[in-house]
Amino acid sequence: MTVCAAVAVGGCATVAAQRSGGLANLAARTLGFLISPFQSVVARQATQRGRTATQPLIRPQAEEPITVLVLGTESAPGYAGPQLTDSMLVVAYDPRADSVSILSVPRDLWIDIPTFGYQRINTALENVGIAGAELTVEQYIGVPIEYYAIVNYNTFTQVVDDVGGVNVDVPYAISDSCYPNAAENQCTVFDLAAGEQHLDGATALKFARERHSFATGDIQREADQQLVLLALKQQMLQPQNWLKIPEIVGQMSNLLQTNFPLADAPSLAEQLLRLPSGNVQNTVLSYPGAVNPYTTSGGALVLLPDEAAIHQIVSQMFPRVLADISQMSVQVQNGAPTNQDLATQFSQILQTMGVHTLPAEQAAQTNLTANEVFVNTAAVHLGPRQPLPTEALMLGQMLGTQPQTASLPSSSAQIVVELGTDYAGYSGATPSTGGASGAGSGGGASGS
Repeated sequence: MTVCAAVAVGGCATVAAQRSGGLANLAARTLGFLISPFQSVVARQATQRGRTATQPLIRPQAEEPITVLVLGTESAPGYAGPQLTDSMLVVAYDPRADSVSILSVPRDLWIDIPTFGYQRINTALENVGIAGAELTVEQYIGVPIEYYAIVNYNTFTQVVDDVGGVNVDVPYAISDSCYPNAAENQCTVFDLAAGEQHLDGATALKFARERHSFATGDIQREADQQLVLLALKQQMLQPQNWLKIPEIVGQMSNLLQTNFPLADAPSLAEQLLRLPSGNVQNTVLSYPGAVNPYTTSGGALVLLPDEAAIHQIVSQMFPRVLADISQMSVQVQNGAPTNQDLATQFSQILQTMGVHTLPAEQAAQTNLTANEVFVNTAAVHLGPRQPLPTEALMLGQMLGTQPQTASLPSSSAQIVVELGTDYAGYSGATPSTGGASGAGSGGGASGS
């Protein structure tokens, strides 16, 4: 089918003029129009950081950047192992700058997962759930996470097939004699030539998960996953795919678990499709530098984070996000019935983001369940119709609570955070030690 036949708006001359940015804009508007009646098919996870699915989420603010933690899970039919995340992307969209920043986090990063202990970062979702995974990323990457999206790999292949496959410039020839089967218990052969390739869903997934063929293993795989995502975006812009959008959105209940407000999904999709390729910044935490090879006492080959190097990368990639989260002074108070120093832990996480924190304290109440975020009107003046500060809204989304205003004269902080048992770092009266020195379950025998 020709472009003119597929679009049928204004004749061939109009279509030819729309082949670049104009075509992207037309595709974006069409996508937004087609998606809007199908919003309800996207499933929302039952609980989100202590908030039930029936409670309202904080909607993104116009012109303010948003951050999303994207996790790709091993959930193919026949797979009965742990829910490891082979893909971990920190994504920020800045509407004002019309740009997207994508930071890939290696799955073999060896870190102290809150309430669990030392383990590969790709085990965080399995071991401490989505809230714990978000807190882990915030602690070691230093970016506030407002929303999450958990992607089912098996449905990803269907989406790629539905748009007719993707075109990828494969940077290296791949020859893997032990690529894992769907059940992750047998070797299969995976060969792919270098250069321009048209990949169907199954092959695109294999390419995105392959690591045996590269000296840098997981690092190259993270870069390849970003190539596939950008290729999928380009394929969605093709006119022959516009009318397939409702069907694709209908599959999203299997594809995604997310806490992003569904009412904002069509407009966000429209804005992302408008983005020129040059406005997408992609970075992988690579070695030597941001991460460095290490062998654990249990013999696992992992990567250790270099906090200073990661902070430098994050500062360059997410300047507006870090500016928004650090506008006001914050005091964190522990309101949970525990001897864990939760307030100090969360204060330190905020400090890595550039937040000015006052000394952590014990809250007046020590039996709180829900986290609370207060804009302290004893320290900051808000007019009767003045919206809550962006920083308060971001903290509320991070902690799964709606910010409020309150006069708290005992604190000089502009924002006061009270942590309850819903806080992802809470593990009871005695901190858990977890599996701190073992070989780790995150590597396994699979090559994916």
